[in-house]
Amino acid sequence: MKAKALLLVLLFFCASAAYSFGQVDCLTSTKLICQFPISAEILSADTFGQVYFSKAGNVAGPINASIATQLAQLPIPSATVGVVFIQKKGSDVPTTFENLGPVLTDRPDTVGRHHLFLGFSYQHFNFNSADGVSLNSLPVSFSFTQPSGFDPTDLQTFYASESNNIAFRLNQYVGVLTFGLSKTTDVSVIVPVNSVNLAVKTSNFQAFYFDEASSSYTNESPGASTSVSTTGSASGIGDVTVSVKQLLIGGQGRPAVAAGASFRFPSGDALNYLGSGAVGGNAYGLFEYRRRLAPHLKLGYQWNGVSQVVNIQTAPSSRLPGGLQYAAGADFKIAHSLTAAFDLLGNQFANTPSFTLTNAALCPTSKTGACVAPQSGSGINPDFTTQTNFANTYSTANVSGGLKWAPWQHLLLYANVLKQVNNVGLRSDLVPLFGIAFKK
Repeated sequence: MKAKALLLVLLFFCASAAYSFGQVDCLTSTKLICQFPISAEILSADTFGQVYFSKAGNVAGPINASIATQLAQLPIPSATVGVVFIQKKGSDVPTTFENLGPVLTDRPDTVGRHHLFLGFSYQHFNFNSADGVSLNSLPVSFSFTQPSGFDPTDLQTFYASESNNIAFRLNQYVGVLTFGLSKTTDVSVIVPVNSVNLAVKTSNFQAFYFDEASSSYTNESPGASTSVSTTGSASGIGDVTVSVKQLLIGGQGRPAVAAGASFRFPSGDALNYLGSGAVGGNAYGLFEYRRRLAPHLKLGYQWNGVSQVVNIQTAPSSRLPGGLQYAAGADFKIAHSLTAAFDLLGNQFANTPSFTLTNAALCPTSKTGACVAPQSGSGINPDFTTQTNFANTYSTANVSGGLKWAPWQHLLLYANVLKQVNNVGLRSDLVPLFGIAFKK
């Protein structure tokens, strides 16, 4: 069964095509963004009508934006590898620095003039929560008041709620091509290909209204076993990024400093969770101290343009949130061709639309002003979950650990795991990564 009404949307990057949308009509669209089920045939019946559909869209807004924002900044594997020659104090003979570097963050070292680096990696995300609420049991509800169709002076308050079990998985394949324009300048092109799978089971429907004049509830909820399930998938190219890095300090010494900038093109299909729908820019600085245990640091700032995903019910006019970024860690040379890397990675999301859920007792008032609770045995839960939408600034924190192995001179194999340690934004289970790279 395919539910076309919109209540929640888990959103991945938005596409350049999104700029052409004045809004997304989920009554006719077949995009994944409109596949999230809300028991449309039951709760959007004549009693609720288009008002229900509009209210459901308002509930979805902050969830769309908070999820889309974070998915637009998933970590990308490093684009550099190789041997660096450093000059020790008091010696005319250069020493090789053979650490292969971090996995999920860059380092100042460049590939060298007219040298080429080509990498391919795979990582799997299984998202488990949004804004601290489990996706296995995500309650959603709203209410609205309007005059009775029989008596304009009689107000009726409508309530709708449900529970959603969401399986949202992303397989990401990333190709990285880096070319050395000069000894100290690199240009990189990063091309992700994404495969998204969404499966949702919606159950525990409650649909009822309170009539002010009669001080009574009318229960229109279906049977307890009623559920609506839907699945969807999409695959395609994501948002392509072009990056330039300039080595500033560290031609031969132990400390190294570089600066860089990247530009993201909205080339993915946002309405199928494959792109961000917004151009993006990132300016960053890199530091490294070249020893067997080599600390490294990256500081940056992410800027994004306007995107349809912030509010799919209107024309694009709001910016996709960005903010400060950091990665701090160290890589350790275990052996001649084997390096271990560890990092703490953080992303700030400034003024991101967010939501929180609150349980409150039902208390609509009759014409006499009295609070009326549902009677026992009515089948109506006296507690109702409400959603509060607000702008929130938060930072995700992830720990990362991996290995790089160079079995031959120009070949590199690497593996990594990533784990988010705080429960904010969109959160995934342990994220595995595997990759292969070639440098010539």
